[in-house]
Amino acid sequence: MNFVTSIRRGPTVLGWAAIPLLMRAGIVLSTLVAGAWLLFVPFAALDLGTYSIDDQQVTGQYFLVHVYPILAPFIVLLLAIAYGYWTERRWARPLPLMFWFAVDLVLLYQVVAGFVTIGEAVTYAVWAVVYLVAAWWYCYQKEAVVRYYQALEDANAAAAGA
Repeated sequence: MNFVTSIRRGPTVLGWAAIPLLMRAGIVLSTLVAGAWLLFVPFAALDLGTYSIDDQQVTGQYFLVHVYPILAPFIVLLLAIAYGYWTERRWARPLPLMFWFAVDLVLLYQVVAGFVTIGEAVTYAVWAVVYLVAAWWYCYQKEAVVRYYQALEDANAAAAGA
């Protein structure tokens, strides 16, 4: 099955209803956020709209060259999460952890570069741990998600054996 066909068919192994609720929300939100970020690429390239970096007005092209290299990995991860969950791929399970770890790296850069105060750095550190632990718990410990991935593995094994 090719890429486009797998997107069109959607979750066929266990079905949409079997996907845990937060994962279904992840499909929709990841697609919407990545789509919105991608929508601004041609706008910025054509310099349609206003753009600013650190409260400084910049051209759309400047914004594109300086901001989108940072956003690109996030866009790729969001699209991978949406595709992986939508097509019931087991490799999608750790992707939210990768996404939040990437967010943590950006926050760490802001702290190391001195863009934030000490109080903000402490707040960043606390939240960095909180949402990474929450994502790990959800992806690997939450009973509904564990059951879902076990059922997905069983269904794939049954299909391979048939």
